[in-house]
Amino acid sequence: MAPEDNSRMRVSDADRDQVAETLREAAAEGRITLDELDDRLERTYASQVYADFEPIVADLPPTHGSDLARTPDTAAPAGAGQSGDALVINAKGETTVRKGTWEVPARVEANARWGTCKLDLREARLTSPVTEIRIDVTGGSGGIILPDGATAHVDVDSSWFGTLKSQVDTIRKQGVPHFVITGEAKGGSLTVRYKRSSGFLGIFDV
Repeated sequence: MAPEDNSRMRVSDADRDQVAETLREAAAEGRITLDELDDRLERTYASQVYADFEPIVADLPPTHGSDLARTPDTAAPAGAGQSGDALVINAKGETTVRKGTWEVPARVEANARWGTCKLDLREARLTSPVTEIRIDVTGGSGGIILPDGATAHVDVDSSWFGTLKSQVDTIRKQGVPHFVITGEAKGGSLTVRYKRSSGFLGIFDV
């Protein structure tokens, strides 16, 4: 009997996180550039089936994450603890502020529908050269303050009368933190910026 082809099976968020970790390790080892990492991470989190992973990791040494693309039927079950690598912030209908010194993993997921979420990353301890932030402020508001000099690719859906303001550099630079910010701000508002200059407006900082 021919082996079952699982390449068209749907992938889970945990599967995407495993492949993303493989890519980050490859970048740390110098196997791919930071620009390639940025591109492959975007493709990873847009993947729908296991076959979508194949071209993303085809030129990398086998690891558990890359094995998902080649033998999904023998990979670890989806959701088997891998989601623990992401920081999940739940602020539905509430107000949450993260500031000062706090550890930020490679992926952050913030759910602040109908609430408020403020993330101040200026003094945060970043564990990866590329940090992915998925934020949902549908019907609410959010603010992200990046470290000075950091860059960010911002792709947030602000339809349905939402507002998105990005006031940061988008061109990737070597040696500085880079952020990939995605999510939704439908009917809500999200601002991505650096620290405001001192003065009257400073009292509104996160």
